[in-house]
Amino acid sequence: MNQPFASGAMIVLAIALGLGGCTKNDSTTTNDASGSPAASPVALPTGASDASSAPVAAGSSTLPIAASPGAASTPAVALTDIAGVNGQKEITELALLGVVDPVSGTFNPGGPIKRRDFIRWLVKSNNVLWSDTPGKQVKLADKTESSSFPDISTSDPDFPYVQGMQDAGYSVGFPDKKFRPDQSLTREQMFAIKNVFDRGSVDPGFVKDIIFARNTAMPAWRDKQSISKTYVPGIATGAGGGAQSFALVYGTSSLFHPQIAVTRAQAAVLVTVVGDHAFYGGAPRTAAQALAATPAP
Repeated sequence: MNQPFASGAMIVLAIALGLGGCTKNDSTTTNDASGSPAASPVALPTGASDASSAPVAAGSSTLPIAASPGAASTPAVALTDIAGVNGQKEITELALLGVVDPVSGTFNPGGPIKRRDFIRWLVKSNNVLWSDTPGKQVKLADKTESSSFPDISTSDPDFPYVQGMQDAGYSVGFPDKKFRPDQSLTREQMFAIKNVFDRGSVDPGFVKDIIFARNTAMPAWRDKQSISKTYVPGIATGAGGGAQSFALVYGTSSLFHPQIAVTRAQAAVLVTVVGDHAFYGGAPRTAAQALAATPAP
């Protein structure tokens, strides 16, 4: 896209990296590994909600549908291993929209999703659901650009999506400047990336006061002290302190399990809903709405 969704996003994200003296020390026990090879990527937040029954957009009852880059507008969906799994409906919807892959054969819904796949799905879903609003789409990078990550070359098939997110002002990499495309995505990473993308910015008060963000703003997850400090402000910024987007995927739960790998089915459920990239924005859009809407002429 021509400019970041929120002009201050990169500044806030840089602060969230934990640069010396930028935030209060978190006195709680955390799994913050920002300086290690296993450090977590930074991207910060809002809760996505399931708005399948909400208006598509103010004053509009239709949503133009456009195929995601490189995908057929109406692919034939013939997945053999999703029947009866949590997320079957959402996987099918996204496959019909050309967002997830594959669309035939085995989908491996219970397998861990790679970080590269999540970013690709998220960008494709966004650009399909907001196909009538160029200012809310992610402009894909092309071969004329340089990569921000040494482990994602410009010839990598997912470079356009990963670099496109980075160019739009969303930090999707690790503090050591790597992206780790084939590493499994964790829950805390997923909600940090998705929530900041939905909302476009993070509450700077939570960046400054991580203790408050963790202990007061977040829901009473029994294991929330183990959420990496890097992600606390982003997760807490979400609706209900992060409860709303979490519930969309995992329902009611007293545990967050921050470092558990996200399955492909769970990731699909989350990307069926995409916010409007405004901190105090309107209703998000959903895959169900896109499929029910009247296509653009």
